[in-house]
Amino acid sequence: MTPASTQENWPLSGIEVVMLESFEDGQYIGQTGYIRAVSGPISTVWLYEEEREFECQSYQMKPVVPKKQDKVVIITGNRRGNLGQLINIDNDDGIVKADKSLELRILKLDSLAKLSAHHM
Repeated sequence: MTPASTQENWPLSGIEVVMLESFEDGQYIGQTGYIRAVSGPISTVWLYEEEREFECQSYQMKPVVPKKQDKVVIITGNRRGNLGQLINIDNDDGIVKADKSLELRILKLDSLAKLSAHHM
């Protein structure tokens, strides 16, 4: 499976992201923020440290890898957009408790992104 961050359509509103060196001549490398809005290939991202919005494309950022107990959103596949809580990590897999159905699902970590506290 191709990691979500290498696909173009992974961005969703509310996802925490890390900026990559390809953004604004690298001056924001490693800064984190969250996606406020997505319109086609363009995402509006709020960077916490800068306290301002930027517009960028998916190749200029990557989703923050969630940690145990984080609220997450599925960013690939037929469950894209579904929310849950990451209750455990086993190698490259995450065990997610779905918000609506309360089912436990085993998903690849690269198909999950941390949901920003600003979005909840």
